[in-house]
Amino acid sequence: MNYDIPSFKGLVRRSWLTKNDKDFNKFDTCYVFGLQSYSDKIITFHIMTDYGAMRSRVPLSEIFHKEPTNDIPYHHKQLWSCFSENANVNCYKYLKDRRCKVLLKSKKEIWGRYQFTLDWFNNPYSDEPTDYKCAHVIFADDGYLLAMPNNRITEWHDTNFCVGSGETHTWKVDTWIPNVEHNSKWVGDDDSYFY
Repeated sequence: MNYDIPSFKGLVRRSWLTKNDKDFNKFDTCYVFGLQSYSDKIITFHIMTDYGAMRSRVPLSEIFHKEPTNDIPYHHKQLWSCFSENANVNCYKYLKDRRCKVLLKSKKEIWGRYQFTLDWFNNPYSDEPTDYKCAHVIFADDGYLLAMPNNRITEWHDTNFCVGSGETHTWKVDTWIPNVEHNSKWVGDDDSYFY
């Protein structure tokens, strides 16, 4: 359930650490270096503060890449709870630091920058094509972090390639994933090596 991530220097909301509401608008500098995926919970992070204290299980909603402006509720930052403890973290080089437009739960669109992707496996949701979701971790321009699936990122900025009209037509979710071995037998019945 614990995963190494591309580490980044950020801020942690002090009130999460002290459990004191008076510290809500105070932030401590930290390095964010790992995450934890726990079924049916928000993504949490492992951090090291600049005063040498390490903390685990800090929610995505309490981590920032810069001091936040126009902060949003925690349940808008990550739309789907973690599907399981089984996950994989990838930083897609093609997407790294690429600008993207995100459609929030409130239907407001905001811009941010891609950082890495958390993708779950071996659970009922990820294994069912119509329910599958991954979580792209994005630095929102307003300072907070987001964890959004593909269908909530409405536009990727790539001036070299994405030059079309932005039209996505009427896309539908996947209902099945083809299995190449279900159609016919093609393997020989003898012991030939090059069958």
